[in-house]
Amino acid sequence: MTTENGLTLTRRLFLKAASASALASAAPQDAPPVYLADMSKCLPRSALTEKPKRGLWRLLPYETETFPGVMLVAGRNTGAPEVRYPLWQKGWRRISFGLRSYGAGEEATLVEVRLARESTSVMVRHEHGEEDRIDDYYWRTVELTGGDELVFGQWSQRLVPDDADSVGNSCSAVWLAYIKLEPLEEQAAAALKQERRSGKTRLLYCHNDAWSYTYRYRPTSEAEIRREIEPFRDTDFSRIYWEAGMGDRLYYPTKIGRITAADDWIDDPYRVGDRLAKETWQTWREKGIDPLKVAGDHARAIGLEFHATYRPSGFHFPAPQDEWNEGGAYDRHPEWRGRGKLGQPTPRLSYAYEGVRKLVAGFLKEIAGYEVDGICLAYNRRPPYLEYEQPLLDGFQAKHGKDARTVGDRDPEWLKYRATFMTLFMKQVREAMQAVSREKGRTKRLEVSAIVLSSEQENLYYGLDLEDWAKQGIVDTIMPYSSVWGINSTKDSWLDPRDAEFSYRITRGTPCKLALNLMPRRLTPNQYRERAHALYEAGADHLFFWDTNARNDFGPGWDALRQLGHRDELARWARNGRPAYEAAGSRLRKLGNWNLGYETPG
Repeated sequence: MTTENGLTLTRRLFLKAASASALASAAPQDAPPVYLADMSKCLPRSALTEKPKRGLWRLLPYETETFPGVMLVAGRNTGAPEVRYPLWQKGWRRISFGLRSYGAGEEATLVEVRLARESTSVMVRHEHGEEDRIDDYYWRTVELTGGDELVFGQWSQRLVPDDADSVGNSCSAVWLAYIKLEPLEEQAAAALKQERRSGKTRLLYCHNDAWSYTYRYRPTSEAEIRREIEPFRDTDFSRIYWEAGMGDRLYYPTKIGRITAADDWIDDPYRVGDRLAKETWQTWREKGIDPLKVAGDHARAIGLEFHATYRPSGFHFPAPQDEWNEGGAYDRHPEWRGRGKLGQPTPRLSYAYEGVRKLVAGFLKEIAGYEVDGICLAYNRRPPYLEYEQPLLDGFQAKHGKDARTVGDRDPEWLKYRATFMTLFMKQVREAMQAVSREKGRTKRLEVSAIVLSSEQENLYYGLDLEDWAKQGIVDTIMPYSSVWGINSTKDSWLDPRDAEFSYRITRGTPCKLALNLMPRRLTPNQYRERAHALYEAGADHLFFWDTNARNDFGPGWDALRQLGHRDELARWARNGRPAYEAAGSRLRKLGNWNLGYETPG
């Protein structure tokens, strides 16, 4: 089914922001889009029904301002099976989905989608907006064969692990109105393929904490792990920072550590998500699935560098997570615990102790034994890493003739001296990576990255002497988490690009890369563009996105975000007056037998 007034894929439309997902490098083309609006063509027919029935997709007629259709609907209790929609089209198409959400306190629409010839789905998440609107969510641009099928699935949260069909397994709602196909003419397709081959726009780095998805989704298959990586296919992202552990709580089947996230010793996980994560890890173990390997393999398969990430803190947690590390290093080595200014023990292990540094360097060496491009230290969670431990007090006294407990907390001499211990740790990490390269016969350098804090002052306060790291060449990439002191993830970062001047200065003229993190996690398309353009203009070469798994919903913000490596197009957009984003979609006139123009106040 074709309609007029379709969105045309052009550079001009990117610059006008008519669609955040328009391919910035494509040549103009005038072929109108095709709307596949009759979802009753899905197969098998036995999975479809005109009346709501558990285990089946409901077919619901609708009318927009320009065309009628039949949408797929599934409720929170439906448990609908996978269905396939045949595609006879051949050639390059830009594929979007027409989605709406019910609202009224219900969760957003969440639909799984993939091509039948591929094994990995993505989750497309639509947030409730206007009641009478269908929003176009762009998925990807792909060359169709003429015999393809789209596969749609309703996601179900397996709250009842022993009964997949139990009504206790909450489902995502789905309101899928149509498939929108926009043809690319030959010149546009050639430009797109050239851009993908060149990689010149792949300036973005993403992050996944490798825990949240186990907490929410209870993934138990390799395909569900790959699903976390798949959204970055054919985007401006060139590397992913995938977490492999924190403290001695490790997200892979460790051979030298004691603790994994299987939490075998925890009888009563506090939150539902804690139980789901525990069941995930136990199931992976039973199936012999190594999530770190699966994630790394798929990242490389879609052209991403894979950097395993580790949180240096995380050896001890407050209730109700106090059992997470039971029997771990914090319990077994009280002599490694931090000390406050008055000598009181603190709930963390200190990197002032050689034993802690060796323990963590061993974890990192084990992690680097996987096929990774590098490792990363996530210093943006749970500092401090050292405080007033005896090795620090003794060394400061010997060097400066002062008792560190009598000087101010921000005394420059004290902070500079204390940071030498974290610099020593970073050198040990570098040496461990070199040892792994020798043992594995790798010729490519294993990179060391660090996610750090806001400013020179905040980093030094927590023992991180970034300037010294860059000068000594012991770190390859620095990613400042925010421009705001205090690791506040809700505050806007880098509103003033001059706040990054310290980071620019210490990395300029060195091999060390700089990637500034944009926060908070949810920004509008224009906010993403404004900030990315300003940072590029100020000298940034790369951008970083913490918790990208909380951003890649395929909505308008993600559409803008995944193209932020198109620096030239962003500059042109700015010169053209920074036009506002306009979302593509359709207006609903009728849903089922209900005319949406009929108002019922209250």
